[in-house]
Amino acid sequence: MTLDVVGLPEIEAVATRGLVFDAVRGALIAHAEGRAQMPAPIAMWFPEAEGDCHVKAGYLEGASHFGVKVASGFYRNAERGLPTNSGLMLVFDAGTGVPAAVLADEGWLTAWRTAAAGALITHALTPPDVDEVAVFGTGLQARLQGEWLADLRPLTRVRVCGRRPEAVRKLCAELGEAGLTAVPATAEEAAAAPCVITATASTSPVAPTEAFAAVHVTGIGTDLPGKAELPAGLFARATTIATDDHAQCLAHGDFGNAVRAGTVADDADVAAGLVLRDGVPNRAGLTIADLTGVGVADAAVATAVFRHLG
Repeated sequence: MTLDVVGLPEIEAVATRGLVFDAVRGALIAHAEGRAQMPAPIAMWFPEAEGDCHVKAGYLEGASHFGVKVASGFYRNAERGLPTNSGLMLVFDAGTGVPAAVLADEGWLTAWRTAAAGALITHALTPPDVDEVAVFGTGLQARLQGEWLADLRPLTRVRVCGRRPEAVRKLCAELGEAGLTAVPATAEEAAAAPCVITATASTSPVAPTEAFAAVHVTGIGTDLPGKAELPAGLFARATTIATDDHAQCLAHGDFGNAVRAGTVADDADVAAGLVLRDGVPNRAGLTIADLTGVGVADAAVATAVFRHLG
């Protein structure tokens, strides 16, 4: 058996934003409708290296292939001149179980599917007249959230909040190169924006509950036990809470942190896929999206890329 190993340049040639948006949207809707298989993810911590690794898998009913993803994030790598994120995706024939390809994407497909999921649900839950967003975090995902959301709605300004001023300035410059007006912000200034996206590896809330004046908040970074970006009290104010996977978000998302704190019931959420399919159940007050990253989205993106390879 000959197994094709597809490198990042070949992947980048076919993985357009449109392709990734379509694959992720379809996967989230299929998952919400019960038309997908997704085992519980495997997660490993490497505290001495400030790293973590995720193994996720998924299959959409009727798809020609299924996928298994391995992605890592090692947060000291920048000091070594190495990328923070890495990984690969395995594509299997769903009719025979035979491996079809290794997508050596270096973690980029995970980054893009996360960007697509965040942008899609943020756009769906944020009122149409909101054109300013704040991003907590200064890494790759913080940049992608701003850039990909701008594909779905006009943005007049992006407030950037991070721990290191030089990283904030760098991200503002990168967003500026992408055509967005970005300005540094304190935690209080960022939390007061009408739309807030958190994309950090934080283990404590990025701002207190009372600092948030947003009409919508999307949490991206709380994807492992021990992480926390959003204050538990914020969920008590929400009229709509969307989760990409109920069980995952209960186990290790900010929604689960809020449930364990007693500020919200464990059945207070709605599937993000249903929001994308049907619209917002209640936009009268604050809406929150809690995204932990789902294997069916990885599988859908990997399959879509594989189909488009020459």
